[in-house]
Amino acid sequence: MKTPGKVPGFIGKAEIKHLEVIKLNDLLGVFISILFVLAVIILSEVLQRAGKDPEFTRKLVHIGVSHWWPLAMFLIDDIRFALIPPALFVAVNYYSHKKNFFKGMERKETGSDLGTVYFPVALIVLILLTWDGGLLGSGFEYIGLAGVMAMGYGDGFAAIVGQKWGKLKYRIFKNEKSLEGSTAMLTFSFSSIAVVLCLFAGFNPSVLRVSFLTALLATILEALSPSGTDNLTVPVVTALASYYFLHILKNSDLFIFIYMAGIGFLLSFIIAYVAYIKNSLTLDGSVGATFLGTIMYATSGIFGSFLMVLFFLSSSALSHFKKSAKSSVARHFDKTGCRDVLQVLANGGVGLIYSVLYYITKNPSYLVLLAISFAAANADTWATELGVLSKARPISLRTFKRVEKGTSGAVSLLGTLAALMGALLIGISTAAGFKLMGFGNMAFTHFQSLFIVTLGGFLGSLIDSLLGATLQGVYYSEELEGETEKRFFNGKPNRLVRGLSFVNNDLVNFLSIGISSVLFAGIV
Repeated sequence: MKTPGKVPGFIGKAEIKHLEVIKLNDLLGVFISILFVLAVIILSEVLQRAGKDPEFTRKLVHIGVSHWWPLAMFLIDDIRFALIPPALFVAVNYYSHKKNFFKGMERKETGSDLGTVYFPVALIVLILLTWDGGLLGSGFEYIGLAGVMAMGYGDGFAAIVGQKWGKLKYRIFKNEKSLEGSTAMLTFSFSSIAVVLCLFAGFNPSVLRVSFLTALLATILEALSPSGTDNLTVPVVTALASYYFLHILKNSDLFIFIYMAGIGFLLSFIIAYVAYIKNSLTLDGSVGATFLGTIMYATSGIFGSFLMVLFFLSSSALSHFKKSAKSSVARHFDKTGCRDVLQVLANGGVGLIYSVLYYITKNPSYLVLLAISFAAANADTWATELGVLSKARPISLRTFKRVEKGTSGAVSLLGTLAALMGALLIGISTAAGFKLMGFGNMAFTHFQSLFIVTLGGFLGSLIDSLLGATLQGVYYSEELEGETEKRFFNGKPNRLVRGLSFVNNDLVNFLSIGISSVLFAGIV
């Protein structure tokens, strides 16, 4: 005789009562969470009518409403019930946007964006992804919380800081941002993401690295997303990135590479932006420098990046040194002062190649060749910027006769000494870097690296002069009444008098840097 059991498919009274309690709890959670959001909106209405700045009340709603997520996490279990409040506020916010109903959270401008609608849409997407029973599985509500907090606090304080203190403006597409606002976005996003992930995933360096990467990604998205769509892209992509970095990549080599690239991008962007507003880089030059710095830091770390920045800062400083005294000679150069993307790649491209080779092979010899490439670039720039200040006319390496200042392939004593000093600066920095960072398995001493890099860089400047005297295209300008590197002057074509028309100063720089470093490849 079988023991009486539960009939398959039959739900008993106890189970029904339990389910009813759960549903009642979820319904109560929905009700409380909706009241919370309405309370935040009503508070903003009261403050605006009391004379508070409309942008302040908007951001109060922005930051305040983001706390709906942690409240719902503890009050609502069923994913279906969790979807009700944001779905409701998609409709409510759209109506308010059209009718300007809740003035405390709407912008006054006509044709303002749908940011207030995109945010609850983002909440719906995150619930479907991270709630218990969502696409990512169970126990990932905190991942959604990280995305929501990044949007709430990061974007909220970015607007407040940017509006009040934003001086350094930049424009991407139609979005005008400020460096101060973006810094606030990064800072508050990182802080909020780090707090969430450390609370739920544990405090460790890996979690902090994930927090930095996702905060940086959130900052970039906030700058790029047009017409209020950052309210959708930032929380959703930030949450997905947190999940990917934390649970899939973890501490893999790819994650470390992405992390290093993130640091490189941040530092390079700041330096390139400052250089742009100081007229040391053109817009495309600043983009190229950011790209170069990002990959350089990801592949050779502080060592390669420091040498690159040292070259750029020292050469930029000399470009502005006694600029008025050099103006008459500078007219003969193809490019001066403000560097474009081709100049950036011509001077840093060879070093980038060696940086990538070091990353692949972990052979420190490539770091020496990287250093030689920047020593050569530095030597050539110092020779040019200081050599034109010489009182004596330079000597042509083609005819060995004295020629006018600014002539391609001509050298002076002052310029030659400047080249040696420029190479020596990179050489000393290289030796110090090897000493401080403790690179192993090197076939040379720190002092030998100083000598090799200095000699290689100085040789590179001489090769640059030889190529300038023989291969570089040199033109005659009737308006300047003399030779110039420019193919056109004031819109008029100049006449080629020697060299090859396709060989310009950028190509000469790239070739001289490449040749000088390759010549030392067998030694190191």
